[in-house]
Amino acid sequence: MSNYTDEMVKAMVAQERWTYAQAGEFGKANGLTLRSVIAKVKSLGLEYEPKPARVTKRNEPVVLKEQFVASIQAATGVVVPSLVKMTKADLARLCEAVGAETPEPR
Repeated sequence: MSNYTDEMVKAMVAQERWTYAQAGEFGKANGLTLRSVIAKVKSLGLEYEPKPARVTKRNEPVVLKEQFVASIQAATGVVVPSLVKMTKADLARLCEAVGAETPEPR
């Protein structure tokens, strides 16, 4: 037994490209969860565009302090647990100074 009627599937297929917001609206209108709608869109082979990645107030990608610490520790071979207490700006400068790779945004 499926949560999706034939009419619902036809409406989904009629819209070839789906976004996160559209999936949420469709779910609310039909009493379905967002995750369920996204899964159905993907199982139907339709194009799905996930919600945009989080960004900071300066419109930069979010990079966690733990990622900077891991990169610094990998580059230096020294484990320093208290590095997490530094500011993110200082960690970024230290990362650059020791030649560690800049972490990828999440």
